[in-house]
Amino acid sequence: TANLISFIVYYLAHNPDVKKKMLDEIDGIFQGDKTRPITENDFNNLKYCKAIVNEVARIYPVVNSFARCLERPEEIAGYQWPADTMIRINIDAIHSNGDYWEEYDKFNPDRWMAEGFEPKKHSFVMFGGGLRVCPGRKLAIVELVCLMALLYRKYEINLVDMESSLKTKSTLITACTELLVEIKLRD
Repeated sequence: TANLISFIVYYLAHNPDVKKKMLDEIDGIFQGDKTRPITENDFNNLKYCKAIVNEVARIYPVVNSFARCLERPEEIAGYQWPADTMIRINIDAIHSNGDYWEEYDKFNPDRWMAEGFEPKKHSFVMFGGGLRVCPGRKLAIVELVCLMALLYRKYEINLVDMESSLKTKSTLITACTELLVEIKLRD
């Protein structure tokens, strides 16, 4: 969640129209109250914040790949693979596949808000999948959405240098190594 919130701050800073829609949603729910606790009802109404979380995770996945071992022979991508073959699933490639995502290279949280939108099967892999899906996925979403609401309803958060690229280091996960921000109270 620490890395994903950093990526969210970066993408919001570079997409002021998205940031404004998010602030409108937060302000509409909290009506200027910058301190009251977030309720379950509030969380359920922060739909655009959830869309931002999903879209940032699609564009910049924290876990960029994971391995699986085939239990039985399988045909994958036109090749026959024997049992016990280790395969690596490239999440970056899945999340930027034009067969699954319209305008895959565009940051667009609104795609998650479209009536009836549901990602194609296996095209969005935010927390792994199958039996090994991350057990903390629901908690992570709650933490991210609530943290966005807590931070942005009270503070204005901007990048120190808008020209600076997102600094990361990737191994099994992609970690934010530096994100310089300016934080001040919102009017």
